[in-house]
Amino acid sequence: MESSAITKKKIDSGNQRLASLLDDVTRGNIKIPAFQREFVWSDEQILGLIDSIYSGYPVGSLLLWSTKIPLKFERNVGGFYLPEVKEDYPVNYVLDGQQRLTTLFGVFNADRKTENKDLAVRFNIHYVPALDAFYNYQTLPADTASIPLSNILDTAKLLPELRRFSPNEQDRIANLVDKFKDYEFPIVTIKERSNQEVCRIFQRINSSGTSLSTIELLTAWTWSEDFNLRSEMDSLKEYLSSVGYEQIDEVLLMRCLTAIINKKIDSDTLIDVDPEILLSAMQDLKGGVNNAVDFLAKDLKIKNSIFLPFPIMLVPITYFFAKVARPTGFQYSSIKRWFWCCAFSQRYKAGTNTYVMEDILSMDGIINSPDAYVQPMPKIETGFFKKTWRINSSAAKASICLLSQLGPRSFITGKTVDLETALAAYNARQFHHIYPKAYLSKQGFAFHESNIIANIAFLTAQDNNAISDNDPKVYFPKIHEAERDLIFDAALINQVLRKGDKSYGEFIDIREADLIELATKAMTGKI
Repeated sequence: MESSAITKKKIDSGNQRLASLLDDVTRGNIKIPAFQREFVWSDEQILGLIDSIYSGYPVGSLLLWSTKIPLKFERNVGGFYLPEVKEDYPVNYVLDGQQRLTTLFGVFNADRKTENKDLAVRFNIHYVPALDAFYNYQTLPADTASIPLSNILDTAKLLPELRRFSPNEQDRIANLVDKFKDYEFPIVTIKERSNQEVCRIFQRINSSGTSLSTIELLTAWTWSEDFNLRSEMDSLKEYLSSVGYEQIDEVLLMRCLTAIINKKIDSDTLIDVDPEILLSAMQDLKGGVNNAVDFLAKDLKIKNSIFLPFPIMLVPITYFFAKVARPTGFQYSSIKRWFWCCAFSQRYKAGTNTYVMEDILSMDGIINSPDAYVQPMPKIETGFFKKTWRINSSAAKASICLLSQLGPRSFITGKTVDLETALAAYNARQFHHIYPKAYLSKQGFAFHESNIIANIAFLTAQDNNAISDNDPKVYFPKIHEAERDLIFDAALINQVLRKGDKSYGEFIDIREADLIELATKAMTGKI
């Protein structure tokens, strides 16, 4: 019984007549919060809503949030200027039904002063009594008398209009006015809810199908003339895009921000954070992301976020760089070793959230002990380098990052491969099966046996075309003689393999062992 009473207190439902509802919008009792989408309805949807109300059909309820929390809200509705009114709380913010409410306000106020004339034209709906139908003013049938809906709820505007119509048409207009004035909207109002509860409610019921992201609520709650979280986040995404990290999305950045504030990654936990803390953390996030990307690009030669074995690895790295502006050599070494241990153990393959939060706490160990090595447990997944070569797999990405540490060279010219280009985006032509697939197929090897990570090396597109499907015994001896050993070293092709005369099985066994050795060196800070 007590639980039922609490629920009743927190959720009110009832009906409100259309004229009263629109009046509440005009007086500022109902506001559209800034996190809502812009108006996106089509002309057909506008006319459909009007016709449904006229026909007495249900058009769905409005969900309002009654709160004393002042949010950033849209000063105008549908582009129409509203009168300045004294702020009086609690206020009802529209959580669901924004498109319908904006449409109705626009249609019945189409003659109001506006900052969006194009939208006002779309809202200029007329009723043609002779046809008992609605039209946008621009599509009215020729030689028909019509009345704008913006005049029907205001008696002072309506009466002069009626004189233009026959008695029968006046009756139809009177019927129209009654139907709209008396139409009752179901209103559900939630109140006395925490910010987190409101966020989750919106995410679950938003009939538009567009989930409210935490950042939209946070933007509304923290907005000031000097700070707009949405703009700050968009600016950060623009920076990331300019340095090849456009794959880092808003969700991941919000996780980084959450980690910086409370060492968690569920951004919903930010809802109740003090705005001042949030604003400060946003500055830390910008610095952390900037330094994290710089570290990845320069120290680990990862030029594009698409090659991060697990994109969420950015969260612990950003957390560290947000807390430490100038890392010591020990800290740099520790971060590198953590990166490689995480990549080769496939740590984030399952149970990701738990492990990420554990690693955020591990970063505190590095931060609190700046002059001591912090060594994660070196571990490499069994059969790692015999996995199928798929350029978008986490194992392939880790291997690409590892091989890039050697400064790979062109097999034809000996010039260092431009990692800026090779790692700028997915490009299968920048990689080569050392024992070509077609050659191995003729030897009786199935595709799944030849297409493995241990058989892959960096190669320029020019090299790929020149080598084609040749037997290693044929093309290995043609590799630039003066630079031969440097080229093979940079491709991690062992001295005993450089004649190309070993069987494929021998080649794979030796190269796999060399890759494991190189990965182990990376995990223990020896490269």
